[in-house]
Amino acid sequence: MIRLLYFSQATQPASSEAVEDILQSSRANNLALDITGVLVHGGGLFMQTLEGPEENVLPLYVKIMRDQRHENCRIVHISHAEKRLFQKWSMGIVEGDPLTENHVMRLYAQRMEAVPGKAYTDTMREFLRKLNAPR
Repeated sequence: MIRLLYFSQATQPASSEAVEDILQSSRANNLALDITGVLVHGGGLFMQTLEGPEENVLPLYVKIMRDQRHENCRIVHISHAEKRLFQKWSMGIVEGDPLTENHVMRLYAQRMEAVPGKAYTDTMREFLRKLNAPR
């Protein structure tokens, strides 16, 4: 199993309807592919973590790159994973401007180089905390 994190920029401001469409299609597709993860969006930026079998995650990422709703896709972290962080989430969502959050800013600043494992893990734990927080 692998875990992949990428950033991209929205080509247009993402309406709540467009984000809901992305979320619903991601959930349906990911269930069929045994993929879990989280989508973070806001401020013209998308950040998504996908985790699951390598033979499913990599082709899905290629498909995602072709989506016209965003551009400048860049993988900032990819690693082998023994267990899932987002096992309860075929696709969770964290909304708000990710660049206002320090942990995401550090990853974004390092998007042109290898992201240290600790920075990535800390960010994923923060996403998981937000996903599991009472609403």
